[in-house]
Amino acid sequence: MKIKLLLFFVTIIFTTTFVKAQTKEYKIDSTLEKCIAKDVSDAGMINCLQKAETDWDKELNKYYKLLLIKLDTSEQKKCRDSQRQWLIYKEKEVNFFTDVFSKKDGSLWNLLIADKRMQITRLRAKELIAYYETLTQN
Repeated sequence: MKIKLLLFFVTIIFTTTFVKAQTKEYKIDSTLEKCIAKDVSDAGMINCLQKAETDWDKELNKYYKLLLIKLDTSEQKKCRDSQRQWLIYKEKEVNFFTDVFSKKDGSLWNLLIADKRMQITRLRAKELIAYYETLTQN
């Protein structure tokens, strides 16, 4: 009974932290919105999305490194393996998306491809932030 109760509370804490990380406002997102508002051309929006992807990638790497510091050796290995698999997933998903939608007529598709790249990186960064914040809660 005590173990079930403990698992319940741990689940609640992790879920709460994870949801907060997913729904919290991030400066990168507001910067992206402002950038797009300044230049709503396809080329302008693509540039904004590429900049946001770069910023999310920096955030991802920052929290990946912070997370590794908090993990023991065995957990670090699993985290590295997970990150390597995520990188493979990202490459394959972006390649698939690009191959399918770059053949479509219209410049909108290039915008969607840039957004897809940014969104994949953004989601992973937010996951790593949530993991780190969960581990560092008091």
